[in-house]
Amino acid sequence: MNPLTPASLGLLYLFAVAVPLARIDFREHRLPNRLVLPAFPITTVGQLAALVLGMASGSLSEELSRFGQAWLCALLTFGLGLFVNRFGSLGMGDVKLLAAIALALGWFSGYLVLVAVTLGFGLGVAGILVTALWRKQRMGQSIALGPYLLSGFAVAGVLLCWPAPPGAV
Repeated sequence: MNPLTPASLGLLYLFAVAVPLARIDFREHRLPNRLVLPAFPITTVGQLAALVLGMASGSLSEELSRFGQAWLCALLTFGLGLFVNRFGSLGMGDVKLLAAIALALGWFSGYLVLVAVTLGFGLGVAGILVTALWRKQRMGQSIALGPYLLSGFAVAGVLLCWPAPPGAV
């Protein structure tokens, strides 16, 4: 799969703001809307451009399917995040970041969304355990989850660019 399409615009944006988002989240325990929310229109514009190019090349149905898949991934992830937020375990900045990551990766593969989210939460749990063992943090304290989610996103982005072995489907 070629990640160098207009649909990659959202991926590029998220990579561009990952370090500032991680710094702010570590320092202030928040993910500012001014950095997270632009991911949605930027990703959508890129995906719509890919859709138009697909229409010109005759692969409209495939591009429409990808567009629908991306939005389905984003909506499902957002819904799951809202559910977890309801119980106070996940901040709304994290919920929005998860949806933005799912929208950007969902165009390429639902599996990449699953990898990014699972790895992000797994790294977060590992971070909690390490800091708890070092007695830098107590159980029940809030953590900056954004950097872990962005790390999962980065790994999924690298997997997207990784060439498939010969003969792979």
